[in-house]
Amino acid sequence: MDLSGALWSDLPLEMLEQVLSYVPVPDLCRYRIVSKRWDRLMCDPKFGSLCAQNAAKREASLIAMWYRTGRRRHEGWCFLDVNARRWYVFKYDGQGIWENFFYGNVRMDGGLVCRLFREAHKIVVYNPISQTHREVPTVPHNCFHSIYNSVYIPALIFVVDNISLSFKIFLIVENDLIRLVYDSVTNEWKTLNSPLCISSGSKLVGSRVLFEGYLYYFSYPPESKHPRLWRYNLVKGAWENLNLDVPILGVRHADLVVNAKSLFLVSWSRGAGLGLPWSFQLSELKIPDMTREVLFEMSKADVVEVFETGIENRTTRLPRISAFSFGNSILFMSESTGITAAFDLVTRSWDRNFPPNPLEYLRDDQHCVLFGEQMNLLLPCTLW
Repeated sequence: MDLSGALWSDLPLEMLEQVLSYVPVPDLCRYRIVSKRWDRLMCDPKFGSLCAQNAAKREASLIAMWYRTGRRRHEGWCFLDVNARRWYVFKYDGQGIWENFFYGNVRMDGGLVCRLFREAHKIVVYNPISQTHREVPTVPHNCFHSIYNSVYIPALIFVVDNISLSFKIFLIVENDLIRLVYDSVTNEWKTLNSPLCISSGSKLVGSRVLFEGYLYYFSYPPESKHPRLWRYNLVKGAWENLNLDVPILGVRHADLVVNAKSLFLVSWSRGAGLGLPWSFQLSELKIPDMTREVLFEMSKADVVEVFETGIENRTTRLPRISAFSFGNSILFMSESTGITAAFDLVTRSWDRNFPPNPLEYLRDDQHCVLFGEQMNLLLPCTLW
């Protein structure tokens, strides 16, 4: 097939738009230098919208990771293209909105990043490719104190609709039963109906995900109590406590992951006894019959050997492993090393043939921390 420059230049603009709209965003950013015609096309908001709409029709192949070294000498974004098994690195833009970055107050979806600044009393939505951001309106006055001054970290849920180029932000504060949702279409906050009832005084952490029209929320209180799975009906606006059979007592670093038509729980747990050792588990949550099937279980020593090789003077903490859905597999990535492995849900086998962390050149005293989620990206010209 002739792929010469003359052939590309002879293509009608509409055909060129359709072909290029399926190219990954990091590559499109590089292709702007091919010609003035391509540069104009990739700066057109209509083309950016077309790319976003086409991306929404297929599974996200990029894992966006914010990285920062221990001494803040290197900061920025890494993107792992799972299909191409290739890393992209974007250095920090210097806008200063990522001070004190940590997992609990940041969520990502659809090419955008949402962050809650509790101290500054604001919420910011950010495009890591265009390096632009905007603030959303302040939460309603009657909820202001509960959101920003509570000792509880609000649960932040961020959902982007790339078809309508809109997004929603859900905020949940356990102790005051505050349930709010922001809609970028109306540019307003509203209170959710039937707030989720959680006893005050139990400092919860949790994981949340959208699955089959429901917002699922897995909460795990102190080790003396059992974890619970909740879901929110987005149509009826009502919460439901699912009596899921989860015979585990201690839970840490839990994540809900959706793959195909199944819901999975990734967590550290230690069964029903306080004296039992911690193990890293992948479980399928079977919602119709409210049961849990453990697909694999790894000891702490095995996780360290696979995902944290090379770390010297490591602490006794449990390794932080992020989980992402891709194809028939779930990908696991160390937040300390970037080492990635995939577990095939069909064959129950492991694939460790992934490129190494692109930041391996850093010295030992510049230990890097990675955090991110799976999503497609937006061109800088895309309106949102």
